Formats: sequence, C-alpha cells, structure tokens
Amino acid sequence: MFRDKHKKIIACTVALLAFSLSSVTAYADRPHDNYAVKGSSAANGTYIDKSLYVDGSQFENIPHDKDIMKIGLSYGDGAASKAELVNLSGEGFVVGQFDGEGNFSEILRTNESSIIAGIRSDGGCWHILLDEGFEPDEDTDVKLQELGIESLMIDDSTRKVCGSFKSRNEAKKFISRLELEAKPWYDGSGSIYLVDSEDEDLIYKTDEGISRLAVVPMSGNSLTAYDGNRYRGCFEFRMHDAKHLNLINYVGLEDYVKGVIPYEMSYSWPFEALKAQAVCARTYAVYNEGRFEEYGFDLTADTYSQVYRGTLEANEISDSAVDETAGQLVRYKGQPCEIYYCSSNGGATEDGINVFDTGAPYLSGKTDPFEEAVKYPLKDWKLWRDGEEIGYMLREWGYEIGDVVELIPEYSDTDNVIAIKFIDDKENTLEIRGRDCYTSLGLHSCRFSIERDDEDFVFIGKGWGHNCGMSQWGANSMASVYGYNYEDILRFYFSGAYVA
Repeated sequence: MFRDKHKKIIACTVALLAFSLSSVTAYADRPHDNYAVKGSSAANGTYIDKSLYVDGSQFENIPHDKDIMKIGLSYGDGAASKAELVNLSGEGFVVGQFDGEGNFSEILRTNESSIIAGIRSDGGCWHILLDEGFEPDEDTDVKLQELGIESLMIDDSTRKVCGSFKSRNEAKKFISRLELEAKPWYDGSGSIYLVDSEDEDLIYKTDEGISRLAVVPMSGNSLTAYDGNRYRGCFEFRMHDAKHLNLINYVGLEDYVKGVIPYEMSYSWPFEALKAQAVCARTYAVYNEGRFEEYGFDLTADTYSQVYRGTLEANEISDSAVDETAGQLVRYKGQPCEIYYCSSNGGATEDGINVFDTGAPYLSGKTDPFEEAVKYPLKDWKLWRDGEEIGYMLREWGYEIGDVVELIPEYSDTDNVIAIKFIDDKENTLEIRGRDCYTSLGLHSCRFSIERDDEDFVFIGKGWGHNCGMSQWGANSMASVYGYNYEDILRFYFSGAYVA
C-alpha cells in the first residue's frame, strides 16, 4: 500500500493525464555547470549582442492566407450531444452551411437569440477503415482477422473495415498499437436539429445523413455566448458520432489571438512581453493550420493547442498587444516558425529534438539567465516517489515494468533530463526518452536532479513546462527588469529567427 501522500500524488497525476528500472542505486554524473550556449542570439550574462541578429529583409517572407481560424470549442468523445448559443445583441441567427472552401450558404433566418443544437441519430459505432492498398504483415493480419474484417462500399469504392468500437479514441488506440495505415470510421447516420432554448420549438432539421449545420449571428459584430464565455465570429455544428456534437468557432485570425492572450499571459504583465506572446500565438496558429483536420477544424480551444476562450477576459491592454503586432510572425529564412512556449524553464531551454522531436535550428537549447531576476510559481520544487509508485505510474502510461529500484537519468548539454532508464526489482530495464520520461512521473519540468531518501526517490527541480522555445516568465523578466522589447525576447528564445 502507498502512503497517503503518495496516494494523493498519484490521484492528481492520473487526473491531469485525462486532459493536453539491481538493488543498488546508481546515478549518472551530473554535467558541470558550464552549460553549452547555443544559438546566434545567446546571452552573455544578461547582455544580448544585437549585432548577431539575423537580417530578415534578405529573405522572401512567405505571406500566409490564413484570415479565418476554425477552433474546436467542444469536440470528440468528450463533447456534449447538445450545444446552446446566445446572440448577446438580442438579435437572431442566420442558419446555413459552410462548403469545403469556407463559403457560407444561407438556408433560413430565425429571430430567436438563444438556440440549442442537438443530434438525432441511429446510434452507429466506430470501426477501423484500412487505407486502400495497405497490406498488413502476417502477424498483423492475424490480429485484424481476430477483430473481424468486412468489405464495404464506401464512397463508391470497396474498402476493408474491421472491428467495432464505442468511440473514435478506442479505434485510434488499436490503429496506433498495430501500426496500421488506417483511420477511424463511423458507420452511423443522422441529422442535426435547431430549437429555441425556451420552448424547444423546432427551428430547422437537416436531412438524414447531413451531419453539418452552421449559424451566423445576424448583427455582424455581435458576441455569442457559449459555456460561460463570449466569442466573435460564426459557428458550425458537426456530428462526431451518435452522442457527440463538435462545435467549431469560425473566427478571424486577429480576433482569435485576442481570445488567446488573456488566458496564456496576464494583461498586468509588461506590455512588451504581451506583444511577444501575441506574435507567438499568431505564429502558432498559422503554422498549425489544419492540425485537427479529422475533426473539421484547425486548433482546439484547450491546452492541446492554445487556451482560447474568446473576449470575456480580454481588455484594452491585451487587445492593444495584438493590434500593435498585427500580422507579424516569428520567421526563419522567410517561413513561419514552429512555435513552442512554456511557463518557465528553470534556467535553460532545451533542443526541440529532445522535446517535440523537431530539429528546427531556431529551437536550440541555451542557458536562460533572465528568469532568475523574478519570482514565479515552481521556481524551485521537490517531489517524492517510491519505487512501487513509479512502477504503477509507468504501467498507467502503458509501459511494462515492475516496482522500480533504480533510475539512471540522461542529461542534455543544457543540463535538462532528456531520458531516464528505469530498472525494476527483476532487473528488467525500460528507457523512456523525451517528455514522457518525466511527465509520466508527474514532474513539473525536465530540469531536475534525483536523490535517494530511504525508499523514496527525491526529484529536485526548477521550472514549469517543457523548456522548449519561449519562457513566459523569462519574457516577463526581459521586459520588466532588463528593458528588452518583444523582438529582442523572440530573437533570444528562437535562435536565428526574426519578426516580420
């Protein structure tokens, strides 16, 4: 049995995961404190040599055509079967449909300012739809036969379908486990209906098999309330399956960024830090266009992308940070950058290849001297885990390991943990590389050391986040303590990049 404090730790860890191994203990020697300094704008102390800045004008800055973002406010197996929208202007909605190019076709108008969308369906289920031409190896074929394979006419083509699952996620797990060239496929049909919120009188119902419906507020600039938040733009309902209705917000790029900033960084922070955050959020959106295409949108409104909750917490300050950087992106040789940011890094960023498996040169690890000048949550932290807990937590992540008796961490040039070898009480070994090596243990960042306290492993760390890209607290310090502007901040954290 675990002790009470460990039960609480595990319970909290498991809850967070639902949301984004000889008897003698030995440890790898820690690297010395002369961290490797990388990147063309690495700081010498807190001084940045601006003569090393890349001149972005020498490159052709590729324009982007992303004016409208499609954001999943509620989606997937966790979405509800109904969604209520309220036009806060008191006017009604235009009902219609978006085509594949995002063009809206009007069907009718309703004066009801409060409406509910829901699903009527035949209650189908999910399957695995194998890609055309996919030929499984012998072992995989046996496993597919056990699931049951059926040939069906889908989109005028004979396709192989196997298995039956309650949700898309269950089907995706099998696809991942068997390394199939396939995608989840839902065999049900149904329709979407609209009713007024007060009497639930029917406003409109799509024909059977039509699983998409859109609404546009009658007054172009009005706000729409949903789930306690307020949003600009238009909305599309998409039937995910028999029980779940995806709700997608079609919103202008700049309005989207204004709905991100207050939830990723406080408006009370230095204005230059807010501007750096605005450029990061905009670049992230442009770079990740279509990331969730299988659900019908670009990005989610939660931590799987960037937190986006519309206008409720936005104010003149946060909006101004977006307006004053309108259209600007973090670029590398003309192209928008693959952007990452975290709350804090504890003293050094990390190479993208060791965190997100990306070798982008502007995501190079470096010493960060700026955070030290400000106070922030989890600047220093300490967590205890015993071997039984660690084994349990790893098994919860799907790894096969017993009670852990030894941990051997691997450190990067910037002194962050990039891999851990676990040894259990039967001398089985497991090596986990990248973020999973510490997130699976419920640790706050990859910047930590490991000590032994009787039967406990003690993790002594700094910072909060994945350590790749911009530190938000570092940006705060660069602006408030050292007087750097938003371009300096972005050039420091994204080596060789520039703003344009």
